[in-house]
Amino acid sequence: MKALLVIDVQKGVYAWEEDGKVEEVQDGPALVATINGLVGAARAAGSPVFFVQHEDEDIVAETTLWDFVDDLDVRRDADHFVRKTHGSAFHDTDLAGTLAQLGVDEVVVCGLQSEFCVDSTVRQAVALGLGVTLVADGHSTFDTEVLTASQIIAHHNRTLGAYVTVAPSDSIEFESVEAEQG
Repeated sequence: MKALLVIDVQKGVYAWEEDGKVEEVQDGPALVATINGLVGAARAAGSPVFFVQHEDEDIVAETTLWDFVDDLDVRRDADHFVRKTHGSAFHDTDLAGTLAQLGVDEVVVCGLQSEFCVDSTVRQAVALGLGVTLVADGHSTFDTEVLTASQIIAHHNRTLGAYVTVAPSDSIEFESVEAEQG
């Protein structure tokens, strides 16, 4: 069975305020729309959807920065939630155990930030023996002094693609849970 992992699409990761100016991740609104499409497809197939939330000294749990971005399609009654304090969604969390209990052997990964938590989660999922699909147009980040966001995203699609499937969102399918069981 396949599950969707939505990594850190939170207000404090999606946008930063610097010198009174707010900067959003590259193509933020389009990213959220893409992720919502994946969430809808996973739910329609009966595949589990996991929303991961990062917390640290800047993004404190239960504060505005910790909340999911407003337009993200989160359903508290139907989805799974993982709180993490490290880059990987698997490190010191019950994610691997929950996936195993649900019979999940493949994850589709999207979210924020490409070079940090998305990268760490993908790598640890591979190390745990899970099949992994990274959504090529489903992760984003910010420009840095060294690379643009587009370069970082392309780099991670290329390097992670050496050992996981990298696919555009419009090609990702979630098989019906009933079809998998039948």
